[in-house]
Amino acid sequence: MRVFDPDARPGRHLAPLAFLLLSLAGCTTPRAGGMAVAEADRWEKSNRKIYAFNKKLDNYALKPAAIVYRSAVPIAARHGITNVYNTYNEPLNFLNAVLQGKIKQAFRSVDRFMINATIGVGGLADHATELGRPEEPEDWGQTFAAWGIESGPYVMLPMFGPSTLRDSFGLGFDFIAHPSDIVRNAAANPSIFWRAGQISLRIVNLRDRVGEQGADAMLAGSLDEYTLVKSAYLQRRRDQIWDGNPPYEPEDDGSEGLPADAQPADAQPADPAPVVPPLAIPAAPPRPQ
Repeated sequence: MRVFDPDARPGRHLAPLAFLLLSLAGCTTPRAGGMAVAEADRWEKSNRKIYAFNKKLDNYALKPAAIVYRSAVPIAARHGITNVYNTYNEPLNFLNAVLQGKIKQAFRSVDRFMINATIGVGGLADHATELGRPEEPEDWGQTFAAWGIESGPYVMLPMFGPSTLRDSFGLGFDFIAHPSDIVRNAAANPSIFWRAGQISLRIVNLRDRVGEQGADAMLAGSLDEYTLVKSAYLQRRRDQIWDGNPPYEPEDDGSEGLPADAQPADAQPADPAPVVPPLAIPAAPPRPQ
């Protein structure tokens, strides 16, 4: 006869880690939202090779699968699937908002989860947005930035796409510290085949959304797809880290370092560079299930 052992509770070994993370959240440093190192792209040569690999993978596998998916699944069902995945991610949004000290935002994530999981029928409908609770995604990469960790070099990840060194480690934490995954695995212990099917559906659904948002047409009209993807990703990522309100960074007009009397008398601060509309390529790789 098996007796319940309180010391065998799932996740009990995560308690010290949780305490450490919450302690760090209480002493967050100013956000490291600068992307100068990433924009320098010191690994451009290898990044371009990986981008070429990803492009072939998309052309021969992901894009055709997305076309079939769009043809076979009605638009209402596709939106429902997207909403379910967004609801599934609300516990991750909650955790990272807490770790960044955004307590009010964290509990708005709780509101979204409860509303959409109940009257939204498991997340199929996004009633939370209709009730004034729009989605506010947070991930581990944003949390690391809030703790003052710099972006590091720009990285093109195989399959997952554009990232930075910091956000690559954030992706790893998304794998091992996603609250919904931890609860699901402890409660149901799904098979590897079930998980693979869930991940595959999510990837295809995401690729379909990429097409709907016009990324394919944007890339087709670009002289250098790689540079466009990098620029759009870094600008969008900076915007996410600063919650849509990044600090003003004046452009270098060539007069920096000159004596005051050598600078043009009518010099005005340069307008901030316009933010390229976010490319439909995901700013952050799809979180694993």
